[in-house]
Amino acid sequence: MKQKPLWLGQPDPHARLRRIEQLDPAKDYLEITNLFYADFQSVMLLKAFNGFMFTFAAPRISRILGATGEIDHRIAKRILDTTLLSTAVMQHGFGTPKGREAARRVNDMHSRYDIHADDFVAVGIEETIGSLDLAEKFGWRPVTEIEREGVRIFYSYQARAFGSPQPLPGSVPEMRAFFERYLDTQLGFELQNRRMADAFVAWFRQLLPSPLRPLIAPFLFSHLDPRIADACGVPIPSAPIRAVAHSIMKRIGRRDPVPDGAPNELEKMVRQIYPEGYELARVGTHLDDDEIRDAAE
Repeated sequence: MKQKPLWLGQPDPHARLRRIEQLDPAKDYLEITNLFYADFQSVMLLKAFNGFMFTFAAPRISRILGATGEIDHRIAKRILDTTLLSTAVMQHGFGTPKGREAARRVNDMHSRYDIHADDFVAVGIEETIGSLDLAEKFGWRPVTEIEREGVRIFYSYQARAFGSPQPLPGSVPEMRAFFERYLDTQLGFELQNRRMADAFVAWFRQLLPSPLRPLIAPFLFSHLDPRIADACGVPIPSAPIRAVAHSIMKRIGRRDPVPDGAPNELEKMVRQIYPEGYELARVGTHLDDDEIRDAAE
């Protein structure tokens, strides 16, 4: 007999939303953020793509990423490592051993480079408003103010835990204003931007059945900010193609809310990259001094 779908152990698809409505963003931001992502799981398909492409578009960031060789030569591992570390922090919080260990690992990697303070802030903002915008554009239900504030506070704490020397702006509108200025003034095309963008799209392409692979680039590029696409040197699809891509994402969003116990693609990736298992302390890059110096130049 097929088991009936449940959400937070209940037969109500709105159970996570009901729980969120009972929470206080100032103190329950971690639970709110986890429930938010669980309720909008399907539309977050684009979260990693948009986030990585943003980092490729900002030369101060892309020079460091390009010099490490991670995107060019070990892209699946890089994507998985980033996901494992951020997931550990989100699931366990900043005050638990696993959460602290994951944050320390990210902080250690960041501390090896001369990262501009505005770049730390911009990446934290992109994670915040990038997630909220995907849910608001393609989600199955409206995003609540409690979710906006809870997600904002979570990423504000995460930015500092990951090494940001300054906090994120104190409201979502202030975040948007900062991010708009950053996109207008700090993006620019450099050769490594396009090289890493091509490698990233190629990785996405091989995840799909062969007949669908030619369609993935136009679909993904349709959801990029034109400023990011230009700085990465990738084409902006025509208005009709963008309209189709957005319609597809709306249909994908109607799969939500995914019930409890849905198949976890992350576990599949872990088995492929780390068949013997992994330790958080060993996840990520471990460069020697020469490699760090090369990345900084």
